[in-house]
Amino acid sequence: FMRSIKILNALLLIGVIFFILTGIEGIYAEEQSASIPIWNGSWVSKEYHLLILQNGTSIVGSYEPKDIENRDPGVLKGTLSDDGRTFSGIWSESGTISLIMSDDMMSFSGTGSVDQNSNLTPFEYTRTGNRTSEGILQENPWSGTWDTIHNTYTLLQNGTTLSGTYIPKNPDADESGFIEGRISDNGKILNGSWFESGTFTFRISDDGKSFNGTYTHSLSESAINDTWNGEKIE
Repeated sequence: FMRSIKILNALLLIGVIFFILTGIEGIYAEEQSASIPIWNGSWVSKEYHLLILQNGTSIVGSYEPKDIENRDPGVLKGTLSDDGRTFSGIWSESGTISLIMSDDMMSFSGTGSVDQNSNLTPFEYTRTGNRTSEGILQENPWSGTWDTIHNTYTLLQNGTTLSGTYIPKNPDADESGFIEGRISDNGKILNGSWFESGTFTFRISDDGKSFNGTYTHSLSESAINDTWNGEKIE
């Protein structure tokens, strides 16, 4: 009888240990899946081209309309679910959005709404999109959020190409816009153009936490260069 009790207690102890380990593994798996930047990259929907940067469980990004005359560009911001598959957030025209990634991580689908804070009539809509890149490696040093004297930049690096969006700190004095460029083979120099038809050349620091360079307000060869510096904040 005593032997049976000992065996029963041993089985119960094994069961408790298994339950605890299973729970720990589940939590660890959720943390790991949410930390993998599966949303990084470029995407296309029926109406927009999107650039998305994932930082842990946070998402920032930009979208550019295919029909620039009738739709406005903007930015996305939000958080991910524990498993990293569902993005919930807002877009810059004061609407909400929820997107779910497919099992093969090559497409998303979801719903969105435009609320009363927008200039548009409130409505709900569905949104689907497909991945157009293989993703952006987390170690690409230009990817991230950068702070400058006038704007905040969200940059997405994919190899030697880069796209991004910027938001002015004083929206009354300037407008949001987009930039795109190409990175030198050594990864240090970024050359490109920005939305209001200017050019820029930035050099990233050795520690990847800041850049300095010049920019212009014109594509003309005689355009005057002004200095421009930035620091990475994410």
